[in-house]
Amino acid sequence: MVRTRWLAARYAESSRDGVRSRQSSPSSDNHHRPYPEEARVNDLVLAIETSSIWTGVALARGCKILAERSVESRSRHNEVLSGLIQGVMDQTAKDFADLSVLGVSIGPGSFTALRIGLLVAKGIAFAHSLKIVSVMTLDVLNASLPVENETEFRLPVLDAYKNEVFTALYRGSKRVSEPVIVDPAFIASLAGSPVHTEPVTVFGPASLKYEESLRASLGKRLRMPENPQIAPTPSALALLAWQRREDACDPSDLEPFYLRMPDAKKPKP
Repeated sequence: MVRTRWLAARYAESSRDGVRSRQSSPSSDNHHRPYPEEARVNDLVLAIETSSIWTGVALARGCKILAERSVESRSRHNEVLSGLIQGVMDQTAKDFADLSVLGVSIGPGSFTALRIGLLVAKGIAFAHSLKIVSVMTLDVLNASLPVENETEFRLPVLDAYKNEVFTALYRGSKRVSEPVIVDPAFIASLAGSPVHTEPVTVFGPASLKYEESLRASLGKRLRMPENPQIAPTPSALALLAWQRREDACDPSDLEPFYLRMPDAKKPKP
C-alpha cells in the first residue's frame, strides 16, 4: 500500500516537477479547480485495467486503439503499472496533457488490484483536471470477447474465490441482469428462464477452474469459446470508456465496486 500511495503521489506531482508532463505547473489549489466540460481536441482516452492477475493499459483516440500493453502481474500491479502507462504514452508520443478522459475498471475483482488501479487513475486525474469513466469489470470482460450474435446469452465469470464467481447475464453486448456472486453449480438459476432453455456462452478467468460445476448446472446448454479464460482487456475498457464518456465523473466521487465486502472490513461476530 505504501508503494501504491507513492505511485499516485508521483502522478499527482508530475505537473509540478515536470517529469511526466509538458503541461505548465498547476496552481497549489489544483484539486479544487473546476473540471472542464468541453471535450479535448485529441479525444484521447487512457484506460487502466487492474481487476485480475493481468495489469493492462490502453490509449485510444475515440474508437481507435493507438497502443495497448498488458502483463501477467499476479499480485505485482503496483510494480508494473507505472511502466505500462509510460510505455503507451512514449509509444504514441502523447502526454497526459493531451488526454480527454480516463477509463478505469471499477470492479468487481481483486480488492487490492482494484484499489491500485483507481488510486493511480485518481492521481493522474487530479494532476491534469481530468474526469474518470468507471466501467464495471464484467462489462469490460464481456466486451473483451467479440460478439458474433447480439441474441446470444453470455455469462462472463470472474473468480470470487470461496467457490464462488462474480457474473451477470448478457444478451450480446447488452447486460440484462445485475451483477451477482454465485456458486457456479447454481449459475443457471440466477440468470432466469432463458438460460434454462437456450445455449449460453460462459467465459472468463474463472471458466475452466469451475468448468465441472458449470457443466453440472448448465448441461448441454453450456458453450465455451476456444480460449475461455480470456481476461478483461484494456482495449475493451478504452472503447467502453469512450462510448460512456458522458458519464465521466470527478475522481473524488469514485470508490471500487467490490460487490462483496473485503474480509479486512467485515465486522467481527
